[in-house]
Amino acid sequence: MLYKIYIGSNNETKKLEAKKAISIASKYFEGFTCQNASGFWKGIAEKTLIIEIETDNKKKVIELAEELKEALYQEAIAVAKIGKMQFV
Repeated sequence: MLYKIYIGSNNETKKLEAKKAISIASKYFEGFTCQNASGFWKGIAEKTLIIEIETDNKKKVIELAEELKEALYQEAIAVAKIGKMQFV
């Protein structure tokens, strides 16, 4: 399954802590893709990092999202389950 994790800016500093998020994700998965995006939370624009991970281990994805939420002072982290990805 392909999962996308959406991480917004730190609620306290209002800055996107991409390096910290990537460092945390690296503890859970050896391979993933990161994209910078513009997101909105409660009507306010903020810088957003999207981490895409291909895995069948949903539990590990949720554990990662929970750690990111705590470490980056987020009210919520969005996790989307997209479908099966194929490497060619």
